[in-house]
Amino acid sequence: MMAAWLTLKTDYSQLVDRYKKLREISRRLHTEVLPKYLSKRAFQTCGRKLGIVRDNTLFFANMDHAGVLMDYCIYDYKEEGGNAVSRYMANAQLDVQSDEYAMVKAMSESFHTLVLVTEVLPDVGVRVVDLFAGREYLLIDMGLSRTAVKGIVIATRLFPFDEFVMTSGAPLSMDEDTLRAIRDSVLPQFETEGQYILVDAQCKADLTASIIRLCLNSESSGQDEYEEVEAAPALLPIRREVHIGRNDPCPCGSGKKHKHCCGWST
Repeated sequence: MMAAWLTLKTDYSQLVDRYKKLREISRRLHTEVLPKYLSKRAFQTCGRKLGIVRDNTLFFANMDHAGVLMDYCIYDYKEEGGNAVSRYMANAQLDVQSDEYAMVKAMSESFHTLVLVTEVLPDVGVRVVDLFAGREYLLIDMGLSRTAVKGIVIATRLFPFDEFVMTSGAPLSMDEDTLRAIRDSVLPQFETEGQYILVDAQCKADLTASIIRLCLNSESSGQDEYEEVEAAPALLPIRREVHIGRNDPCPCGSGKKHKHCCGWST
């Protein structure tokens, strides 16, 4: 029994080391590379779809929701025949044996879903069930291993690898009312013979937007604390709206002033 436990822990250690390398690559791609493949129109169009653009200005109930907008723009906004990931993958000429290729490939195969936490694994992550597909995953994430509790449901994008999955870093937790609204009002609009995953990419993007919008509007839309933002305080729902000033840094991560980036048309 003790030998089996040690073997299991060693296996987790190897997977966690692998995760950390991939997370660093993912962080760089999301902050430095993939935003370059997004036009100004992407943030305005996606912001409206998620309900966070009013009068051509971005509003966030919580500043960390800028990451949710960026995530949706990168993966669900199509331009020039594909999303930001597919266009980067076509241009980058990556070594197929490299970790970056493995990360980008997982990004290209990513999917947004709802997961139910079934077990918390300290210093590793959580075990989850995909509520849409009925599949079980080992989700490696240091932050979730500290903050998640059994039974919570999270809306998130997952990157699939052979032995585990990881999130894109923009998860949203939800309360029972939001989950009920998704089940009773949103899913029936998209399901095809009970299998929404069979519908086309645009319908998937619309479904993802509907879920995110409900989460952002709910009282439980505070973002979970994650390893890559562990210096930030624990976040609670902020009921006041936050206006992005024209001379403030743009929350999309471009490094430009808001008025010269996503706020160009205000």
